[in-house]
Formats: sequence, structure tokens, C-alpha cells
Amino acid sequence: MPATKQFPTKLVHTLKTHNGPVNAVTFSSYPGAYVLTGSSDRAVHLSRAIPNKPGTETTSPIQRYEAHGYSVLDVAVAGDNSRFASVGGDRQVFLWDVEQGITVKRWSGHAARVEAVQFAGEGDSVVVSGSADTTINLWDTRSNSTKPIQTLTEASDTVSSIHVHTPTYSIASGSYDGRARIYDVRMGRTTVDVLAHPVTSVRCSTDGNALLASTLDSRIRMLDRTDGKLLQAFGNGDKGPGKTGYRNSELRIRSAFAKGDAMVLSGSETDKEDRSAQAYVYAWDVVSGELVASVPAGEGVKVVSCVAWNEKGGCWAGGCSDGTFANYQYKFG
Repeated sequence: MPATKQFPTKLVHTLKTHNGPVNAVTFSSYPGAYVLTGSSDRAVHLSRAIPNKPGTETTSPIQRYEAHGYSVLDVAVAGDNSRFASVGGDRQVFLWDVEQGITVKRWSGHAARVEAVQFAGEGDSVVVSGSADTTINLWDTRSNSTKPIQTLTEASDTVSSIHVHTPTYSIASGSYDGRARIYDVRMGRTTVDVLAHPVTSVRCSTDGNALLASTLDSRIRMLDRTDGKLLQAFGNGDKGPGKTGYRNSELRIRSAFAKGDAMVLSGSETDKEDRSAQAYVYAWDVVSGELVASVPAGEGVKVVSCVAWNEKGGCWAGGCSDGTFANYQYKFG
């Protein structure tokens, strides 16, 4: 079987540490031995990614980070694993010290819930946040200033997703106004791709040549960052599990590149009218667009809202919005 056709489908760790839907999941920086999850229960949890014994179920995290007064919607980890940032319904951006378990900074420059956060700059000295107030703010972690160093205001609806691509000094953003935008920080230039449907997720390829964008028409598109040309589409007419296969028509579903950008990975939602349906995580081959894996999230799980890929571990995690299962993790074997 070609390497690109192999996809991890073996469950090795189930985490049931949260008391509400999981809205964000991210591995710690290389080698990704830990996983951080943010939930509607207003907490961020740090857990071990791969347990010593496969098939383990974890009910208590290594560390709980509790300062949010509202749902946590996104989490980002610094490259040295000493800090992480979290955002949510508080309209604030929280910067945490991982070891001490406390917030070292809180920025309050947004006027609505904050949906996305990323680190940027040399030494992760900048935090970038995207909000339902339609703005993207850049915050200086080394300054005592409470104001953003820059605000990007081009979006006309909620900024649902951002991705910082450091090698090209660029910030990709997705908005519910149906646009995916690329901000070239060095050149002070913005490029816009009109996708005609609300954008729920954006992700740049490792080489920076492609942009992955998920939209509420149950499609994931891979675009050429240079000219906006459609390189590949995923989720279009898939014959996956259930009645419809991949579905994303109402909720914020995140997607990601996987296996050295050879695959695309995404969670999905179910038809809310179908009480017997369960959610799946889907994986497609980047070149052919072929659906190569569909992994059930478990009985009773209606939405897998977020996924994360760990290249070093050859595994992935998914966060479930059903309030019972925190996230699943699978490893090839």
C-alpha cells in the first residue's frame, strides 16, 4: 500500500477530562508528547498524548488551567513549550506560564468573543488573535502595553481562524464573510480569495505554497497562494459513512494538513435531524482528492469540531463537541 494511503486509525488514548464540548486541541511543540485541550467548561487541560499503555482512558489531566469565565475556543503553544495562549468568550487573550499554571498577561482589546489565536514573531514574541468583532489584533508579549501593536480590519464578519506562516512572514485568516485573506507582513500587502461561503478554518502548507480552507458548504479547498487557483477540493461527493459522508454546514469545523502535507484531515458534523448518526473524522489524499480514511468518533458523538496532527508521533487527536468524550487519538499500527 502506498505510504500516502496509510492513515492512523487505531485508538490509543481517550481523554474524558472535560465537562463540556472540546473546542480546541493542539499538541505541544516538538516532539509533541503532550496535548492541550480547550473546552466549553471554561478550562484548558494539559494531558499526556500517548500513554504508556495503549487503549488507556484518562479522566484527570496533568494540569488544569482555569481563568476563563466563558468557553475556551482556541489554544496555541509557544515553540519552547514554556507558554501557551488561549482565547474564548471572555473577549480577552490569555498568555499562560505552563509550569506555574498562571496567566502572565491578559489583553482586553476585542469587543466580542475571540475565536482564534496563534504565536508569531522572533521567539514567539507576538500573539495574534482573531475575533467576532471582525478584527485581528497583534500583541507584543515583551511589552507592558495593554494595546495591540497592530489591528487588521479588512474582514466584515467574524474572523474564525488564523494561521501564522513564519517562513513567509504571513498571516492567513478565514472569516464568515466568505473570504480567506493572506497578510504579507513584510510587504504590507493583503491578498483575498472569495469562497462565497463562511470560512471556518484556514491552514498554510509547510512550504507556504498552498492554503487549506474549510467552508460551510461542506467543502475543503486547497488553493494556490500565489494566484488563488483551486488545486484540489475535498468533501465534494464523498461516499463516506452515514447518509452524507463529510458534512460541515452549520458549525466551526477545523481541518489540517497531515503526514507531511500528503493528506488533509478534518472533523465533521452530523445531520441534527438524524438522531442515530455519529460523527466521523475524514482524511483525503492531497494529490488525488480521494477519501482514504473515515474514523468513527464514537457512539453518541455528533460533532468533531477540531483536529490536530503530530508529525513526530505519526498520530492525531480530535476534539468532540458532545460533552462526553474530550478527544480521541489514533496511531498507525
